[in-house]
Amino acid sequence: MKKTFRTWFWAVTTLFAVLAFTFATLAWFTANRAVQTNTATARTGDETLELQISSSGGSSFKSVETAQITQINQTNSEILLPVSTADLNSFVYAPFTKDGKASAFKKVDDEANYYHGRVYLRAEGEGWPEGSRMNLYLDQSDGLLGEAADGYLLNASRLGLIFNGDTSNPIILRLSESENPENAQIYNTEVNGKILGKNQVLGYNDSGVFAIEDPSVSISEYTIDFSENQMKLPSRALMNMELGKIYPVDIYFYLEGCDPDCSESIQLNEAELHLAFYGVLDQEGTN
Repeated sequence: MKKTFRTWFWAVTTLFAVLAFTFATLAWFTANRAVQTNTATARTGDETLELQISSSGGSSFKSVETAQITQINQTNSEILLPVSTADLNSFVYAPFTKDGKASAFKKVDDEANYYHGRVYLRAEGEGWPEGSRMNLYLDQSDGLLGEAADGYLLNASRLGLIFNGDTSNPIILRLSESENPENAQIYNTEVNGKILGKNQVLGYNDSGVFAIEDPSVSISEYTIDFSENQMKLPSRALMNMELGKIYPVDIYFYLEGCDPDCSESIQLNEAELHLAFYGVLDQEGTN
C-alpha cells in the first residue's frame, strides 16, 4: 500500500484506483484502461473495516488488487473528441465549424467521443454498530492525480462520477485549476449569436442546446488532506456507503469542448490520470 496508517487513525482504509490514459486529441485520446488497487484493513480491537473494488457487481463481485474497468461505451472510444455536458446524461458535439465557430450541435449517440467505464465498490466491516456507514473521498496525498501530465490536457478535461446509478446527482470535477496561456485558448462556441464564456457549458433538451453555468467543481472539494501528521476531511463526501452493499461507480472522462483550454494546443498530448479513493468510517452513524 502507498500510505502508512498511523496509530490515531481509527478504522480507516484506502483504495487506490489507478486509471492510465494516453490521449490523442483533435481539439474539441487513446486510452489504456486499467485500475490498480490496494486495500488495507484498519483494526480497533475486534473491529475491521475494508474498502473493496471489483470489475463486476452482484453475485460476481470479487475483491481484487487489480480490477479492470469495464467499458460501458457501445462504440470504440480509442479516439475521443470534444463534447459538452451539463449533467453526464446528455452529451453534445459540434459536427463542424463555420468561420472558426462551433454553432451547430448534435446529441452524441452511443456514447461516442468520450470514455465511460464502471467499477464496483463495497465497504466491508465487522464489530460495528448496526447501521454503520463509510464516507468515500478522493485522495491525492501520493501525488497520483495527473501524474506525468504537462497540464494542458488536464486543463481541458473533466472527470465525471455517478454513484449507485443516481443520475440525478452527478459529480463533475475539474482536474486542474490552471489555465493555458492566452495564445493556447479559444472562445468559439456560439449559441443564439452569443459566444460562451469560460464558465459555461452546453445543456440539452428537446428544443436543442442551451448555455448553462459550468457545473464542474475543483477536485479538492472532495479530496482528503494529509498534512503535519493530521487528516483533514473535505467539505463533501463522494458517497455515504452502507456496509456490505455493492455500489456501481460510473466513470466518465471527456474533453469539455466549451472550455477555452480545449484548443489545438492539446493535440497529441499524453498523460496518465490516476484516481485514488479513501474511505473513512462515518462517525455520526456509529453513535
